[in-house]
Amino acid sequence: MAVAEPALRRRPDGGPSARALVFTLLGEYVRWAGEDTVPLRAVVPALGSLGVADGATRRAVTRLVHEGWLAAEPVGRRTRLRLTPRMVRLLRRWTERLVRAVEKTPWDGEWRMLLLRPAEQAPQHGWLAERLEFEGFGPLGRGVWIAADPGGVDAVRELLDDLGLRPHATFLTSRIGSGEEERALIGQAWDLPSIRPLFTDFIDRFAGLEPGTDEEAFVARLRMVHAWRLVFDRDPRLPTVFLPDDWPGEQATELFINNWLSWYEPADRWWNRLCAAP
Repeated sequence: MAVAEPALRRRPDGGPSARALVFTLLGEYVRWAGEDTVPLRAVVPALGSLGVADGATRRAVTRLVHEGWLAAEPVGRRTRLRLTPRMVRLLRRWTERLVRAVEKTPWDGEWRMLLLRPAEQAPQHGWLAERLEFEGFGPLGRGVWIAADPGGVDAVRELLDDLGLRPHATFLTSRIGSGEEERALIGQAWDLPSIRPLFTDFIDRFAGLEPGTDEEAFVARLRMVHAWRLVFDRDPRLPTVFLPDDWPGEQATELFINNWLSWYEPADRWWNRLCAAP
């Protein structure tokens, strides 16, 4: 039975927690590079560059080891962290969702629907709802979900398999009679006005940011990827035809891609120096 995945918890001052940043660091600089181990001596100064105290990072890592996300392996007098299969699977899902977030949603006129008996989903209802929304599904009523993006269906099938709920789920495709009915459906399933500020805030925060050193590029890239996760965590992945003309999603996406490409090499240089340090 799967358990709830980590939320992007924030510190009292509004900044991301050490625990949340560790997940983002491992996804962006370890799994993205195809690795499954990392020296603890690199993780601590990496988060230190973002202003996280060494003790907070070590406590976060210890907690993740106890929860089964990481395994601590002694190498001489040092410690190397190994991503457990559970962690690898989680980061793979996040990476797949990130890749979809920078691509336009294909539209063939068919909506993907999920029917899930409410009694069966009750024990995990809150977390399951968050995961369905993360994959682009919006609620239409008790146990009824709809998505325009077909890319999340396989991830949801896998999730329901993990929870033992797959036998109680039915997936359908549906065509809606008119554009007016489709827009009414969207308004029922998603609150677009509350999602818009996520994109505009992201643009305000990262537009015009020009790191001057490798370390600054590392910090900017990690902060940006973490912030982007907060955006696509809520983005319903609707096709352009259903979005307002002034929807800021495309501008935010282009900003993310351009910054990421610009910061990739210098950020990796600094991270690799941390990993190679004695």
